[in-house]
Amino acid sequence: MLHNPGEGHPESPARLKTVLAELEKNFPKSGPVLWKEAPLGTDAQVLYCHSPQYLEKLKEIVSGQGPTSAPAKTDVDTSVSAGSLKAALRGVGAICQAVDDVGAGSINNAFCAIRPPGHHALKNTSMGFCLFGNVAIGAFHALKKPGIKRVVIVDFDVHHGNGTQALVENSTDILFFSTHQKTLWPYEPESDASVRGVAGNIRNFPVPEKSDTQVYRDIFIQRILPEIISFKPDFIFISAGFDAHRDDPPKENLFNDPPGRQLLVEEDFDWMTKQLLDAAQKCCGGRLVSILEGGYNTPVLTKCCVSHVKTLSNSSNH
Repeated sequence: MLHNPGEGHPESPARLKTVLAELEKNFPKSGPVLWKEAPLGTDAQVLYCHSPQYLEKLKEIVSGQGPTSAPAKTDVDTSVSAGSLKAALRGVGAICQAVDDVGAGSINNAFCAIRPPGHHALKNTSMGFCLFGNVAIGAFHALKKPGIKRVVIVDFDVHHGNGTQALVENSTDILFFSTHQKTLWPYEPESDASVRGVAGNIRNFPVPEKSDTQVYRDIFIQRILPEIISFKPDFIFISAGFDAHRDDPPKENLFNDPPGRQLLVEEDFDWMTKQLLDAAQKCCGGRLVSILEGGYNTPVLTKCCVSHVKTLSNSSNH
């Protein structure tokens, strides 16, 4: 909550505050869904994906922030406050702890409710509200575990997971899928369907504006799910951005994006989640970790997160 990118910024503390409040209402801490406070990630974990120079630069910028300082920009869209580095390290710690717990079999799957998001962060810089490449860090952390030789990342955020792609494109042990709107930021040629990455491990599925349920289901059924099964991963990760919802972003927002860029609803995200849970059961004993990315209409995001966790908690092995 102490990561403050500034007044009016879409990636505000209110997003996570509201999400956590509703999750606790629906999944009380005394109930069967286990809550864990995210530990601070370590420098060594950050360095799975980011350069020492970038980490030191970020530490320097944040250390110069006082409690009343105006947020400092780290790129054109991303700003940090005094609490930002610890917040970002909690995101790293959350996904690494989830990998440890799921890998040990003490839980079947996990949802990391964190901010800032991560799938746009690059090796040497922040980008698009993101400081560290959380899901990529989690994937490399998993690959250090005995018996984990291949992992899959599926990113269904409305924006291309360009940062994740850049961080994993050299690894034959990671297969990355991204569904995203092709006419939307970050407008990079790397998001094209023809891009395969250095190691041939990138699968991009750019979709037109206002794509509906059937478009996404066809991509999953015909392309993503068969290749996951063929790849035989030992771990599956979801970059769970919910901004492909038909009501995201809100009509009033900092970047004046039009609402309804895609036409998905909560049930569509649940369906995709269920397909990935089934794939995880077939391939890797149900080992799956999901991490929050985008979603900027807070009431809609909250409903999606609650529904997502219900789907995860109703999988065959809780």
